Parts: sequence; C-alpha cells; structure tokens
Amino acid sequence: MPPRILFVLLLTQLVSTAGMFGVIWQVQLITYPQFASIDPVSFPEFHLQYCQRITWIVGPLMLLELASTSLSTLALWNTRWRMGSLACLVIVGTLWLITALVQVPQHEVLSFGFDPAVAEALVLGNGWRVAGWTLHLAVVSGIIFTWCRSRMPTIFESENSTLTSQENSDC
Repeated sequence: MPPRILFVLLLTQLVSTAGMFGVIWQVQLITYPQFASIDPVSFPEFHLQYCQRITWIVGPLMLLELASTSLSTLALWNTRWRMGSLACLVIVGTLWLITALVQVPQHEVLSFGFDPAVAEALVLGNGWRVAGWTLHLAVVSGIIFTWCRSRMPTIFESENSTLTSQENSDC
C-alpha cells in the first residue's frame, strides 16, 4: 500500500478514535451521572432524544473507526506494527461487543423509565469502554508516531535537520 494512503488510514483511525475518546469521557463524567437528576416523568422522552442525538455522533465515528482500523491492520500485517494494529482491532471489536451486548440493552430498559440500578450498571459498564477508547487512542498514537518516525528519521534526530521534498511528501 502506498505510504500516503496508509498515512490517511492511520490518521482517520486516530481522528475517529480521538472523537470517541472525547465523547465517551464526556458521557461517563457528565451525561450518565445527570440521568438521576432528570424528572422521572420526563425521563423516557429525555432518554429517547438523547439516544437519537448521540447516535448521530457515535454511529459515524464508530463505523469510521472500525473501517480504518480494519484496513490499517491489513495494510500493516507484514510489518513491525502488526501486533499494535492487531491490538487496535481487538480493542475495537471488544468495544463493539460491549456496546451491542451490554450498553444498548441497558439503554433499552431505561427507555421505559429511569431505573437507578440499571443507570449504575450503565456507568460501570461504560467504564470498560472509557478504558478501551483510551487504550486505543494511546496505541494508535504510538503506531503513527513510530511509523512517521521511520519514514522521516531526520526530523527526530536533529533540530537543525531539513527535510527533502521526498521525505516531506510521505507524512
């Protein structure tokens, strides 16, 4: 795969993962804890609107993250970044499973009304997703850093070094 295309894939993976990292931390620290303060009569309508709106954000990000992570893993398979990219793919797959098998069913229960036990379970389960997106962001950042460093070693070796047009074109 041409280096420029691989770089775009890795950058897409980084941006989509960083987006999910920001969303998931915000949901964990602000949104889910506020569920308990919503008027019980208003909660089902509030929850429905929340789920509809958040899906417009996380749906495209998660799909983009899955696609770019999968393609990056294939592209990096015969390189020294195979294990890191495979780790990213396992993390993304795990996040999708947790979302589909744990979080979505909990949201379905909450759609009928606020349940403190389900809301608490939602926050606890979401902690695994917070950890997963945090780890994915760290791993993909490391892959991009080391990949770019291998493509442009002079940029990291000397502050006075200059890039040739060929070195600059790959990253």
